Amino acid sequence: MPTFSNGFGPVSAATVNAAEKRLGITLPADYKQFLCTTNGGAPSPAVFAVPQCGDVLLDFLYGLRGVPKPLDLEQEQSYAQEFDPLPAGFLVIGQDPGGNALLLDTNDGGAVYYWDQVGFYPGTTLDGNTYPLNSSFTEFIESLRELSDAEPGAPAAGGL
Repeated sequence: MPTFSNGFGPVSAATVNAAEKRLGITLPADYKQFLCTTNGGAPSPAVFAVPQCGDVLLDFLYGLRGVPKPLDLEQEQSYAQEFDPLPAGFLVIGQDPGGNALLLDTNDGGAVYYWDQVGFYPGTTLDGNTYPLNSSFTEFIESLRELSDAEPGAPAAGGL
């Protein structure tokens, strides 16, 4: 399991519930637990696979800071909605070093997606820039690995 540095410290269930109300979504139980115990940060290990694309470095998972600052879950959701509105129920939960995002689908049991916002991958189109990763947040976290464990091949987005 990864460890996290530079997070924002645990928050109460009441804090998470209030954020859900402001965001207009219901978070999956495993993601709520992550916010209550870890509340964001830089993971180690931090490499994940994007199917058909390659390996990506996860820079940071957002947390609830209680103030509208960078890396705050609610603030980052607001930024994401300004430039390229997300479908209802999707929440931006993290980023790679290149500015691409991780999305959590709160409509689908918490499936995690990679959003190639900057068009890093060749052939990426407006309609084809989101890649499914895992069926739950827990599954995503458990998939993180060291670069040395990554499949051989060309490096992918996110600074690898």
